[in-house]
Amino acid sequence: MDIKISDTFKERLLYGLKESEFKELGLSRNPFIPFIPQEIMGTFVNREEEKKMLIRYLPELIQGFMPLLVLSGSKGIGKTHFLNYFHKQLKDIEGELGHEVKVLETDNFKDFFTKVFLGEITKPQLILLDDTEKIWEKYKQEFVQLIDSNNNIKFICVWNQSKWAQIKNDSFYASLKPVCIKMEKLTNEHLIKIVLIRMLPLLTKSKNPFNEESLEILANLAEGVPYSMVYFSEKLLHYALDKDKKDIDKTLTLDFIRTLKLRQFSFSSLTRSQWKILKCLMKITHSKKRGATSSEVADEMEVSRPAVIVHLKELKSKNMIEENVENKKKYYYVKPTIIGQVELYLSEEEI
Repeated sequence: MDIKISDTFKERLLYGLKESEFKELGLSRNPFIPFIPQEIMGTFVNREEEKKMLIRYLPELIQGFMPLLVLSGSKGIGKTHFLNYFHKQLKDIEGELGHEVKVLETDNFKDFFTKVFLGEITKPQLILLDDTEKIWEKYKQEFVQLIDSNNNIKFICVWNQSKWAQIKNDSFYASLKPVCIKMEKLTNEHLIKIVLIRMLPLLTKSKNPFNEESLEILANLAEGVPYSMVYFSEKLLHYALDKDKKDIDKTLTLDFIRTLKLRQFSFSSLTRSQWKILKCLMKITHSKKRGATSSEVADEMEVSRPAVIVHLKELKSKNMIEENVENKKKYYYVKPTIIGQVELYLSEEEI
């Protein structure tokens, strides 16, 4: 950079307005912002199996042999990205489908429900639902009503895998017996491809700042989860800038990982009670949009608060949860870097 470490914050701001710091790494800007919109639809990779299954089940859905199709996967696996990709493909053949294709989320679901029952929506609808577990939690009655009373409305629902493992046992869903397509983790090759597709159009030099070894290390760290790969890649870019490095090699990458203080841990080493606490933390965090207090966990599990605190301390020592203090209250939550693995484990085990 042209400015020195001693320069004022104001001078740095003015410099940043003229020249992106990412230019130092040979990039015109940060390749990982924005995270999901149309600009990065080209980063969609390796979902051939899911696409194949959707093609097979779509006629059954459109013709009314089933009212909904579930797409499930662990957090960060790329469900929303896949839904956006699939929505674009369906919009292109809307006439042949004979259905209007819409994406609904928690914010606009109730408005759609109201329009249907006021008779304002008369054409057959193919609805792609994102964050379905949130809609189910907030508008279960309306959701069930739409399915029960209107054969012209079909749903493709994206559901977090651990939530789906719980909700699929609901008597309503048991009677429907919906088909579920599971989104699997990606290979290292495809995780690396996600990063390269984002970066290559923004290169101001011919050389990629990441070398092959650094990307492979990040892919191993991400363990098949696209969100984690993007998260670690962006953090490493910032780390390189902070260290005034022009290239990101194996040494720098390993130094960066050490700063994350990620300990090696084994899920099998956790007790059943600790797993129940992790499950409870994720449930409260999801519903309240914040961490959970030890009292809330104790109430949810119907155990004593001192017993919960002991387990929380053990989980923190294993680097699986974090805590923060707000308004003199201590909140606990599962570490963002392992949420995907925790959700996957919870969906496959009876906890």
